[in-house]
Amino acid sequence: LVGSLSSGKGTLANHLKDLGFSYQILSDRVREEAVLRGLTISRSTLQDVGNDLRETFGGQILAERTAKLITANTSHLAIDSIRHPDEIIYLKNNFAIHILGIDADRQLRLHRYLGRAKDRGEDGTTIADFERDDRRDFGLGEPTLGQQVGLCLQMAETILPNNGSKEDLFKFCDQYLKEALHFDPEIYHRHKERL
Repeated sequence: LVGSLSSGKGTLANHLKDLGFSYQILSDRVREEAVLRGLTISRSTLQDVGNDLRETFGGQILAERTAKLITANTSHLAIDSIRHPDEIIYLKNNFAIHILGIDADRQLRLHRYLGRAKDRGEDGTTIADFERDDRRDFGLGEPTLGQQVGLCLQMAETILPNNGSKEDLFKFCDQYLKEALHFDPEIYHRHKERL
C-alpha cells in the first residue's frame, strides 16, 4: 500500500486484515530504529530516521528488513507505509506483488489530518503542519533517498480514490482484489462464516 498523507491507508489496511490478509508496516522498522537510538517518537523524528536509514543502507532497507519477517507460507499479505521507489523495486524483485495506491482530495486529507490530530490530543496542530508534512511525504525538498510518495504513487498498478465513505473505498478495493488478484472477498466471508 502506498498513499498520500491522511488518504486512508490505515482504514484500507484494516479492511484487508478483516479479509484475512497478513499485515506488515515498513514504518515499524523506523520506529524500532528510533527506539534503539533512544529518540522520542514524533512524525518528524521518524521521517529523519527513515531518511538516515535509506542514506546509510540504501533506499530498499525498510523493505529488506520487513521481508525478513515474512514467512514462506504467507499467501495474502498487505505491506503498508511504502514511501520510496527503491522499496517497491526491492519488493517486486523478491515477491509477486501488486502496488495498490490510495489517494484523496487535498482538502479532505487536510480535514482528516486535523481531525486525527485532535483525536490524538495533539492540540495546536495547524494547516501549516499539514502542508509541511505533506510536502515532505511527497518528496518536495527531500534528498533523493528521502520520502518520495509521489513517485511511489506513479508506480502503483492502480490508485483507489478515497473521497467518499469507507464503504465506497472497500467496494473499490474489493473490485480490485477480484480483478487483479483473483481474490473474492465475498467467498472469503462466506468461508469464514462456516468456520
